[in-house]
Amino acid sequence: MAKATSSITINKPIKEVFEYMASPHNGPAFTPNLNENTNIFPEKDGLGQKFDWRFNMAGVDLRGKAEVTEYTPPTKVIISSKGDADSAWTYTLEEADGGTKVIVEIDYELAETALQRIANKMVINKLAQKTTEQMLENLKVILEA
Repeated sequence: MAKATSSITINKPIKEVFEYMASPHNGPAFTPNLNENTNIFPEKDGLGQKFDWRFNMAGVDLRGKAEVTEYTPPTKVIISSKGDADSAWTYTLEEADGGTKVIVEIDYELAETALQRIANKMVINKLAQKTTEQMLENLKVILEA
């Protein structure tokens, strides 16, 4: 599996950051190329919540199903997914200088069929890293507005 990781400090309380970031309803607002999360059930965020996702990487439409496999407010969420890309998105939050430090680690592996459509693994890894960094920048802008 490949990995992308990034961190950022957001000038908002940890509870506020966690509640916004941990909701699959909000993911498309701050995650670049995440076109949609649908069929979110149950509506209430928490352990066992499931949803379908659609993501675009290098012009290739990827789809799958995800589940919240760890939910520890306000410090940690893990979302595991299966489909065109198998992945685990780990969000770790900690209080920092009156705000919140958010660390995101994404472990991922594209299905063979998806890899055949996106030929260069090096490009995929760079795009995944950039997406992770931009996701946190977007989250910061949204929450600090």
